[in-house]
Amino acid sequence: MKKTAIARKVFEVMDSVPLAALVGGAVVVPIIDLAGLALVPWFCDASVQWALRLTRPGSTLHKSLLKKVNDSFITATEAGAVLVGVPGDGIEPNTSTLFPLAEAVAKVAEPGMVLELATANLGVVKRDWEVKAETNTPHGNQRYLGPVDAQCRWVITQTAPALTVAALTSALSCGCMVAGNGPWQVTDTSEAYAVVMQWLRSPEANVNPMAVKRFIALKDGAFMNSDPGMTRKLCGLGLGFFRHRLAGSPFRWPEPDSSRHAIQQLAEVARAVVG
Repeated sequence: MKKTAIARKVFEVMDSVPLAALVGGAVVVPIIDLAGLALVPWFCDASVQWALRLTRPGSTLHKSLLKKVNDSFITATEAGAVLVGVPGDGIEPNTSTLFPLAEAVAKVAEPGMVLELATANLGVVKRDWEVKAETNTPHGNQRYLGPVDAQCRWVITQTAPALTVAALTSALSCGCMVAGNGPWQVTDTSEAYAVVMQWLRSPEANVNPMAVKRFIALKDGAFMNSDPGMTRKLCGLGLGFFRHRLAGSPFRWPEPDSSRHAIQQLAEVARAVVG
């Protein structure tokens, strides 16, 4: 599969999945929050590929609408939509592309446009070469759709899976923690411990659990990172928040592999982090 085909392939999968109206109204966010929302599917399945679709009812959009962001692939359809594909490597989310892409979309979005984010596990991931995805679940197959309002905000009205406003707002806040590099605020030490345990138990975190206590500590109700070089690993911390706070929601994700590390070891690290 060519990288230029990613967006088309993702929407081929997700256009067949029924959208549901958000229960409780709409979620209205700055378009830049697309960066945080793009991480939510990865919290559920590390092997997703990303796609955006921009349309303007009654008008034709052209490929030149968006300035190309490194490792993104822009195409235009005969129907007048602009598609953007972003490859995933099955290890860490492609934040070096997703975050500046959100900024690029925010710069060109106009009232009346319709913005869609879709993700899907296509069975392969893109590294230096194409390899089979290590996960094979529909958990990351997600879609978010809504118009751009008069204030150039994204009004998310429909989703797959079906969600409440509260669930989407909570999920989005976890992704935005990563996109904004914090604040990593917790409600109490009990939540802090639970979040760290979710992080350490997940293979998606792609970090040695024993190393976490060297650069992460809880201070004044928030996690603090003492090593800027490890910031790129904090997508796993966002995953920990997400899986703790969204437990029991319509979102699904694989059970952690209990054979990777002894629970006693992980609990010791979590206690050291929380203090």
